[in-house]
Amino acid sequence: MSPMPPDLNRLTAAEETFVLADRALGMPIDNQMLWRFDSPLDRARLETVARALGEGPLTRRLSRAKVPFARDRWMAAEPPRPLVSFGEPIDGSDILQWAQRCIDAPLDFESGCAWRISAAPLRDGGHVVSLVASHAVVDGSGFYAAVITAVTGAATGRLPDDSPTAARVSKWADARDAVLQIVSAVRGLVAAIRTVWRSRRSPDARSSGERMPQPEPAAQIAPTARAVAGAWVVAEFDEERWVNAAKTFGGSSNSLLIALSVGLLESVGRITAGTTIPVSMPVAERAPGDRRAIATIGATVAVPVAADRPTDLQPIRVAVRDALTRATDPERDHTDILRMLTPTIRLLPHALLRRIALSQPVSVCTCSNVGELPSEVSTLGGDVAARTTARMLVRGADVQQLRTARGGITAWLTTSDGAATLSVLSMDPDRLPDTDSLQQAVIDEAAKWSLQPRFW
Repeated sequence: MSPMPPDLNRLTAAEETFVLADRALGMPIDNQMLWRFDSPLDRARLETVARALGEGPLTRRLSRAKVPFARDRWMAAEPPRPLVSFGEPIDGSDILQWAQRCIDAPLDFESGCAWRISAAPLRDGGHVVSLVASHAVVDGSGFYAAVITAVTGAATGRLPDDSPTAARVSKWADARDAVLQIVSAVRGLVAAIRTVWRSRRSPDARSSGERMPQPEPAAQIAPTARAVAGAWVVAEFDEERWVNAAKTFGGSSNSLLIALSVGLLESVGRITAGTTIPVSMPVAERAPGDRRAIATIGATVAVPVAADRPTDLQPIRVAVRDALTRATDPERDHTDILRMLTPTIRLLPHALLRRIALSQPVSVCTCSNVGELPSEVSTLGGDVAARTTARMLVRGADVQQLRTARGGITAWLTTSDGAATLSVLSMDPDRLPDTDSLQQAVIDEAAKWSLQPRFW
């Protein structure tokens, strides 16, 4: 008898991470992409794109397993209604406040309403579009893939397995998956114990997770009264100037993004010059036709904190290359303790998971270089390209939660319509407490690289 094929619609470990962030931690994580067009709003075209998105992989819902320890599954869902929320005209200076209102309304990946498109005319004649989706159902590369297929009219389906039989799940199938997960958890735990034992016997046999530097604990400062949760700015740079600034110092667009972000943190006292800090960098692994919700792995870059800037970007380029090599190393599954323990961790009670997660600091610096957007994405199927930006955030996080998390900043860079657009979100409500302070920090740090931002 041939073995039963794997259930491709079961949640992967990465997808479960974002589901647990919502269920166990009460911290739903969302992605948002913004398009800023100079052309008038074309409602019919946007509704056509939204209708096509409704037939694609964003439109899924979570179906809970009926047996403990079994993985939940994705099911096809109905598109949201209305397909597009059209708003009243706004000023160009109000785009970010409007974008925040777009993300404030909750999304529910269990009911199927896991994404939303909104649009508003700008009083100067242009318009702005927001696409918000739960990170549980899509990552950054999935965002762009979904938009491309919607614009081009390609039929890609919704789930990894769209066959009629995949929609029918028995309790026996859940029980089988539960057994497989328990076996995987035991194997992972045994492998982790063996790895730790070997590393103690031989100093050269260290796990990959032990080589990364850790940032010094942030110095205690008095809480800032004017602090807001997640101050956010979008800074637009001339693309040619951005690229030339990177080349002048031996770097790339990516290494300049990292250097500027680390410099921001050093300038406000979050990190110390002369140290080396880990910078988190998502890496897309999505191939054409890949309908997984999450197809991203994480790389950790060891970045030296320079006191004087601008500085040589070549060391960061080398560090990024090394980080990508480690992250994509097929042997990592056999050396990374956290990866080994992932099947075990998912079986822990939610209360314990919450306690463990809240005791760990978040990344002090996360940088995501989206790069040059395909024309299908930057134009949304029209004739005119937009300036674009993106962000990921914890919806509903308050100032005290951010203080407890001990983060720094997250930054995204997108390139389109001749602009390199930097989105920076403050995770440190006392050192970067509001929009004004974050804007000034970006202005001062960009000036060191002979760059001048224009803020949305």
